[in-house]
Amino acid sequence: MEPCGRIHCAGSSHAGEARGSDQRTNRMNRLIIRYGSYLGLLTAAAALPYLVTSASSRLVAITALLYALLAASWNLTLGISGIFNFAHVGFFGLGGYAAAISVVSWGWDAWAGLLLGGAVGSAAGALAYLPVVRMRGIYIALITFVFVQLCYYLILAVPGLTGGSSGLPGLRSLGIGSFSLHEFGGLGYLWLVGFAVALLLIALDSVLRSSFGRSLVALRDNEQFAVSRGISRVRQQMLAFVLSGGIAGVSGALYVSYFRVADTSLFSFGFVTLGLSMIFLGGTGHIWGPVVGAIVVTLIDRQLSDLGSWRQIIIGGGTILVLIFLPRGIAGLMERGAVGLRRLVPGAPVRYQRSRDTAIANTPVTANATEGEKNV
Repeated sequence: MEPCGRIHCAGSSHAGEARGSDQRTNRMNRLIIRYGSYLGLLTAAAALPYLVTSASSRLVAITALLYALLAASWNLTLGISGIFNFAHVGFFGLGGYAAAISVVSWGWDAWAGLLLGGAVGSAAGALAYLPVVRMRGIYIALITFVFVQLCYYLILAVPGLTGGSSGLPGLRSLGIGSFSLHEFGGLGYLWLVGFAVALLLIALDSVLRSSFGRSLVALRDNEQFAVSRGISRVRQQMLAFVLSGGIAGVSGALYVSYFRVADTSLFSFGFVTLGLSMIFLGGTGHIWGPVVGAIVVTLIDRQLSDLGSWRQIIIGGGTILVLIFLPRGIAGLMERGAVGLRRLVPGAPVRYQRSRDTAIANTPVTANATEGEKNV
């Protein structure tokens, strides 16, 4: 019996070593794919001015990338956290107005105005979340939409500071020394916004892989189970609002800096529907889906510009059809198409739409959720 036992132990040892080697190989392949995709994003951003050369095409590209910043940051609360939040347009508009006021009225440097826009967006995110704490479902959508309307009327209430319904025109362009980013058909803005989108996607990917990102997914998929494991819903969702609000504020500041005017259209319902169309068309819950949706919607919007109000009807109708027949959007369709390839590639990329049990099981248990938070 002893020789057979030795053979059995040796076989188990070799099998364990083989499994460990396969796991290391898969982990290495995942790292190569992950950092290779990061490098690909940065390379694409650097190559944008060489691919988009005419002034008109650069205008479309910069507009699409600005919308992509708005949609991707909005998706942090809407898709990843599962909070149907309309207030994001308010963060975008307040960030734009903060930058405009600081530059036009206070004489600040345009880059400082950009930072102020991000700070104001974060503060607005924290403020907007306070009434959401005890809300659920459609009530969150209603209260956050009211927040956007309050921002709109706040701008109109102080015309001496904000310009009222006339807005604040005449913003100085961002620049480096004597070089304005508007020169050469917006060359500098194309690079700046392109790298901003690439870095945002990399940052969101890192967030999703962190314990913070996993806790947001866990709260979205099964809130009661996640809270019972010690995840603080109020704290995690507040941080999501603050983070997405700050990114939206910077996006709004970039928007008004590029178009050199801040007006009340930033808070319009058209911006709300446009942003939602981009997110749902691209795919909620995917970090890159809203970026694809923003590019597609912007291109369609430009092609249909001669149709007047009909273009909004067409875009809205198309979004409804996508929600019915492709509920996971373009990103979900592309993901399903890549299933066959994923089976052939060892160490396939992590799928962000994981099952609720996997997301919660991988989330560290904390002792920071009080009994009051568990009952919120």
